[in-house]
Amino acid sequence: MRLSLSDMTIERAKRREARIRQLEQERAEREAAIFARLPRLAEIKALQAEIGLDLARLYLKRPTRFKMTFEELREWSLRLSQEREEILRRHGIDPRELEVHWDCPECQNTGWIRDTEAGDTVSPPRKCRCLIQEEIEDLYRVAGLTGPLREQTFDRFDLTVYPPENRKHNAGVLADCRRFAEEVADGRCRRSLLLQGGVGLGKTFLASAIGNHAIAARKTVLYFTLAEFIDLIRAEKFDDEADFREAAQRLLEVDLIILDDLGAEKATEFVAQELFNLINVRLNRQMPMVVSTNLRAAELQDTYGERIASRLLFGFEALTLEGEDVRRVLRLRAHGR
Repeated sequence: MRLSLSDMTIERAKRREARIRQLEQERAEREAAIFARLPRLAEIKALQAEIGLDLARLYLKRPTRFKMTFEELREWSLRLSQEREEILRRHGIDPRELEVHWDCPECQNTGWIRDTEAGDTVSPPRKCRCLIQEEIEDLYRVAGLTGPLREQTFDRFDLTVYPPENRKHNAGVLADCRRFAEEVADGRCRRSLLLQGGVGLGKTFLASAIGNHAIAARKTVLYFTLAEFIDLIRAEKFDDEADFREAAQRLLEVDLIILDDLGAEKATEFVAQELFNLINVRLNRQMPMVVSTNLRAAELQDTYGERIASRLLFGFEALTLEGEDVRRVLRLRAHGR
């Protein structure tokens, strides 16, 4: 079973905490090795820590260790810093060796950035770019859009692989898919798409492009072939009732479901019932779904029954790609023909 987004969030936080501990431990080990060679650096560090405590005690009007004024303490700390820099320079040690080597210096691996505005006003923390990218990667892990599917984007959809007489029509299908993807990305999509057409016409490509666009906008997506959907439902339903309920709930809550290659699997009564449940609930709740199939209207009814066929044909917006199998064109291009 794929991890849920909540599981992913917990796992991501644990990964970050473990990585921070690792980087801090590496810094401590480098520091210990340098201090073993140059004990004066350890003395300077300890003295500066005590000076920092005394400065805090002065601010709170409490007794201090060194019995010095604020200015005297700061001047002493400055001299110690200069001595430290001179020792490091003399021994050819990069000062950064005594610092944590963060993977992301901007947020120090926490994933969050706190900005100080004018007047020392602290604004609410904002997500770092590294965390946003990690969340997108996790969305891909949840979605099931892996390998070549991640590379299938609208910008890479090549209309020239179709016969000239089909290009205008398929350009319209492409534009409709783009609009649908924008609606999903904006969170305002209340409709579903049925992508139809013969084998090798680009239905999976367009379905993946919709999913990739939604994930780029940090929407939750689940991509299945019908075989994968059946395997998931069958395994969860018969192996663990609690896991089945969780899987079913995810199917109801995810922003977009893509069911690819409908018609590639034999339609048993079990398959038809689970497929009907999924389609029916998503339609009733106006939650977007993309279904691709090689089957025509009559074949859908013969294969899956009237209940499913009617919902797909009349509850979904049907888009049909036209032309010939583009794989042949791509093979010829690859061989320079």
